[in-house]
Amino acid sequence: MLHDRIKAVREHLGLSQREFGEKLGVSRDVISNLEYNRVQPKELLFKHICELYSVNEQWLQTGEGEMFIDANRYNKKFEEAIAIFRELQPDFQDYALEQLKKLAELQAKRLGSSNKFE
Repeated sequence: MLHDRIKAVREHLGLSQREFGEKLGVSRDVISNLEYNRVQPKELLFKHICELYSVNEQWLQTGEGEMFIDANRYNKKFEEAIAIFRELQPDFQDYALEQLKKLAELQAKRLGSSNKFE
Protein backbone atom coordinates (compact mmCIF):
# COMPACT_ATOMS: atom_id res chain seq x y z
CA MET A 1 0.00 0.00 0.00
CA LEU A 2 1.07 3.57 -0.69
CA HIS A 3 1.42 4.51 2.97
CA ASP A 4 3.72 1.53 3.57
CA ARG A 5 5.87 2.50 0.58
CA ILE A 6 6.20 6.11 1.78
CA LYS A 7 7.39 4.79 5.15
CA ALA A 8 9.75 2.35 3.41
CA VAL A 9 11.36 5.22 1.46
CA ARG A 10 11.82 7.29 4.61
CA GLU A 11 13.29 4.39 6.56
CA HIS A 12 15.55 3.37 3.68
CA LEU A 13 16.94 6.91 3.65
CA GLY A 14 17.47 6.76 7.42
CA LEU A 15 15.35 9.85 8.07
CA SER A 16 13.00 10.59 10.92
CA GLN A 17 9.47 11.68 10.07
CA ARG A 18 10.49 15.23 10.99
CA GLU A 19 13.58 15.21 8.75
CA PHE A 20 11.70 13.61 5.85
CA GLY A 21 8.90 16.15 6.15
CA GLU A 22 11.16 19.19 6.54
CA LYS A 23 12.87 18.47 3.25
CA LEU A 24 9.44 18.21 1.62
CA GLY A 25 8.20 21.39 3.30
CA VAL A 26 5.62 19.65 5.50
CA SER A 27 5.40 18.85 9.19
CA ARG A 28 6.14 15.60 10.98
CA ASP A 29 2.40 15.28 11.59
CA VAL A 30 1.72 15.25 7.84
CA ILE A 31 4.23 12.43 7.36
CA SER A 32 2.80 10.54 10.31
CA ASN A 33 -0.72 10.87 8.90
CA LEU A 34 0.49 9.60 5.52
CA GLU A 35 2.32 6.64 7.01
CA TYR A 36 -0.65 5.65 9.18
CA ASN A 37 -2.96 5.95 6.15
CA ARG A 38 -5.06 8.68 7.79
CA VAL A 39 -4.75 10.83 4.66
CA GLN A 40 -3.74 10.27 1.05
CA PRO A 41 -0.94 12.44 -0.37
CA LYS A 42 -1.97 15.18 -2.76
CA GLU A 43 -0.57 14.78 -6.26
CA LEU A 44 1.90 17.63 -5.70
CA LEU A 45 3.36 16.02 -2.56
CA PHE A 46 3.49 12.64 -4.29
CA LYS A 47 5.47 14.15 -7.18
CA HIS A 48 7.71 16.08 -4.78
CA ILE A 49 8.61 12.89 -2.88
CA CYS A 50 9.59 11.25 -6.16
CA GLU A 51 11.59 14.22 -7.40
CA LEU A 52 13.35 15.13 -4.16
CA TYR A 53 14.29 11.60 -3.14
CA SER A 54 14.71 10.07 -6.66
CA VAL A 55 11.87 7.63 -6.01
CA ASN A 56 10.45 5.67 -8.92
CA GLU A 57 6.88 7.00 -9.38
CA GLN A 58 5.61 3.65 -10.61
CA TRP A 59 7.01 1.88 -7.55
CA LEU A 60 5.56 4.44 -5.16
CA GLN A 61 2.14 4.22 -6.81
CA THR A 62 1.93 0.47 -7.44
CA GLY A 63 4.85 -1.26 -5.76
CA GLU A 64 6.14 -2.44 -9.15
CA GLY A 65 9.74 -1.90 -10.22
CA GLU A 66 12.65 -0.56 -8.21
CA MET A 67 12.23 1.83 -5.27
CA PHE A 68 14.63 4.43 -6.67
CA ILE A 69 15.18 5.65 -10.20
CA ASP A 70 18.38 4.91 -12.01
CA ALA A 71 21.03 7.35 -10.80
CA ASN A 72 22.18 7.92 -14.38
CA ARG A 73 18.74 9.23 -15.38
CA TYR A 74 18.62 11.40 -12.26
CA ASN A 75 21.98 12.98 -13.07
CA LYS A 76 20.85 14.17 -16.51
CA LYS A 77 19.77 17.53 -15.03
CA PHE A 78 23.17 17.95 -13.41
CA GLU A 79 24.99 17.04 -16.62
CA GLU A 80 22.81 19.44 -18.62
CA ALA A 81 23.51 22.26 -16.15
CA ILE A 82 27.27 21.63 -16.32
CA ALA A 83 27.21 21.61 -20.12
CA ILE A 84 25.36 24.94 -20.19
CA PHE A 85 27.68 26.42 -17.57
CA ARG A 86 30.76 25.46 -19.59
CA GLU A 87 29.36 27.25 -22.65
CA LEU A 88 29.03 30.53 -20.76
CA GLN A 89 31.61 33.30 -20.83
CA PRO A 90 33.43 33.83 -17.50
CA ASP A 91 31.31 36.87 -16.53
CA PHE A 92 28.13 34.90 -17.09
CA GLN A 93 29.56 31.93 -15.17
CA ASP A 94 30.15 34.24 -12.20
CA TYR A 95 26.59 35.53 -12.45
CA ALA A 96 25.13 32.01 -12.75
CA LEU A 97 27.13 30.86 -9.73
CA GLU A 98 25.87 33.79 -7.65
CA GLN A 99 22.29 32.96 -8.64
CA LEU A 100 22.77 29.32 -7.63
CA LYS A 101 24.12 30.44 -4.27
CA LYS A 102 21.07 32.65 -3.77
CA LEU A 103 18.77 29.74 -4.62
CA ALA A 104 20.62 27.53 -2.13
CA GLU A 105 20.24 30.22 0.54
CA LEU A 106 16.53 30.57 -0.19
CA GLN A 107 16.06 26.83 0.02
CA ALA A 108 17.98 26.67 3.29
CA LYS A 109 15.76 29.40 4.75
CA ARG A 110 12.61 27.59 3.64
CA LEU A 111 13.85 24.36 5.20
CA GLY A 112 15.19 26.09 8.31
CA SER A 113 18.66 24.68 7.90
CA SER A 114 22.11 26.17 7.73
CA ASN A 115 23.60 27.15 4.40
CA LYS A 116 27.06 25.83 3.63
CA PHE A 117 27.59 28.47 0.89
CA GLU A 118 27.58 31.50 3.17
